[in-house]
Amino acid sequence: MIRVKTKAFHGAMLAGLFAGFAATSAIADNITLRIGAGHPEGPVAYVRLTSEFFVPEVSRRVEEETDHTIRFIEAYGGTIAKLPEVLEATQRGILDIGHTCFCFEPTKAFAQNLNYYVPFTTPSAVQQLRVTRQVYAAHPQLSKHFADNYDQTLLALTGYDNYNLGTSFEWDTVDELAGHKIGGAGPNLPWLEGTGATVVQTSLNDMYSGVATGVFEGMLMFPGSYFGFKFHEVAPHYKVIDIGAVMVNGMMINNDTRDSLPPEVLTIIQEVAMEYEVKVAEALDEANAAGLARLEEAGTTVTVLPQDQRIAWAEKLAGWPNDMAQQLNEAGFDGSGIFRDYIRFLEEDGYTLPVRYEID
Repeated sequence: MIRVKTKAFHGAMLAGLFAGFAATSAIADNITLRIGAGHPEGPVAYVRLTSEFFVPEVSRRVEEETDHTIRFIEAYGGTIAKLPEVLEATQRGILDIGHTCFCFEPTKAFAQNLNYYVPFTTPSAVQQLRVTRQVYAAHPQLSKHFADNYDQTLLALTGYDNYNLGTSFEWDTVDELAGHKIGGAGPNLPWLEGTGATVVQTSLNDMYSGVATGVFEGMLMFPGSYFGFKFHEVAPHYKVIDIGAVMVNGMMINNDTRDSLPPEVLTIIQEVAMEYEVKVAEALDEANAAGLARLEEAGTTVTVLPQDQRIAWAEKLAGWPNDMAQQLNEAGFDGSGIFRDYIRFLEEDGYTLPVRYEID
């Protein structure tokens, strides 16, 4: 973070007379923050709304409500830190505010990948944010983990809209995936276990070329980005499987940066971050619906996996959530409590899982 201090002098004269003069001085900061993400702006909602909402809204409020000004150096698409590097870049202060995708931190953000570990969760990003925030409130260790271990503080939770499966081939039942190579990122790869598909580790930035060159034949991807990145050009069959939206990105601020900010500026950043995460969730649900419509308009074959096949797929994964809960227990988290609360909060919020996963 860069801070330039300037003196601002304010005078006042008594009305109509030079009877007296009062002057006060205050230190004003010209603050510069580096903010970045591994994903590009464009079709990725959390990055786009960082640039379109978070940055200008913080800048506006700081200028209007404080004696300070703030300027952001925006570094998206891995220009400062690539996808697996953002957590460390924020920890080291290379970025003041960084967007970490927990999916690329399977060890350091193991617990925060929670949504991935409960497949066929809610397809609504708004509902997912609401429920996941309840879990974070009930289990503060999920947030404190970053401050305690990686010198940064969670400002906002964001993520991705409803995951579905796009392929270069047609399929109708789960068993027909056997023998095909499907790409995914980190924690979503186990969703394919039991289907007989061969899983291939990849990232959003490499998926188009991966299918185009035959490295794999399909990808787990949400419709907004599926259309935005033109994946339908190489994989024209898009199956709505409703495996769920996920809140697995953290907007985090370096703790040294956080501690050095004027309190009123930090308050504004925190307040805008809360607004921002809701706007991202709303944008994700909008992108989900719009993405499906645009895919159909572009000639993509969009079909829906029947409920009996969703149940059959979920049954293949029925023991996985409990396995992950026990691993979290071993890692020092209240894994069983986190998973039980998450499932309970989903149900209380009106969502029914195709299989009710049992947690020991």
